[in-house]
Amino acid sequence: MTKIVVVDDDVFILQLISEYLKKESYEVTSFSSGKTLIEHIHTDRPDCLVLDIMMPGIDGLSLLTQLREFTEMPIIMISARGEESDRIHGLELGCSDFLTKPFNPRELVGRVKAMLRLSKAGTPASDDKGAAGSAEACRAGNLCIFADFRKVTVDGQELNLTSREFDLLLFLSNHLERPFGREHLIQQVWSYDFIGDVRVVDDLVKRIRKKLAEYHSTLVINTVWGFGYKATVQERSHANDES
Repeated sequence: MTKIVVVDDDVFILQLISEYLKKESYEVTSFSSGKTLIEHIHTDRPDCLVLDIMMPGIDGLSLLTQLREFTEMPIIMISARGEESDRIHGLELGCSDFLTKPFNPRELVGRVKAMLRLSKAGTPASDDKGAAGSAEACRAGNLCIFADFRKVTVDGQELNLTSREFDLLLFLSNHLERPFGREHLIQQVWSYDFIGDVRVVDDLVKRIRKKLAEYHSTLVINTVWGFGYKATVQERSHANDES
């Protein structure tokens, strides 16, 4: 059974969302705060998360940041504040969708269903060199990608990447020096039916860059201003420069 986690400190909204989701035969677990959420996600691995921003203690955006360190599951943020800055900040941190209160519970259910469909069909679109199932190892500078094992090493040290991070890095590495727009990268790494803001690519690139820098990778992802991103191999002394 598909597992959904709902987190909101408003008990009425928490119960309302949970009831609508249960009517769709989802297994729903609810939390009124984020205190034990991370531990639950680690152990139970739900399929989708509905997360409120404004909560006492640890807020939804802080939880989102922690979650994106280890999971790419769909996360739908909800907020009573309709400010555009909240929506943009949430998307930049990696949320999959954003909904402002008050909302129709049926709309939320529809968005959950859409995110689950995309997640299940989330294998990257095939490209004769960029497909994640390629049997050949991809080498670029001191970085090596073993596609069959979904493993990435830098100078023999393995990087801990999420599924989306791996797919984007593999695609760009297989097309060194070739720039791609955000929309094209979404088609390759998510799917052609992606629903959301293309700026989720920016957050994904930011996280990959951080991990590559930690291991002193000579392969870097550069920004092509006004267009998108490209992967390139630099000399070791310049590999950790800001791009």
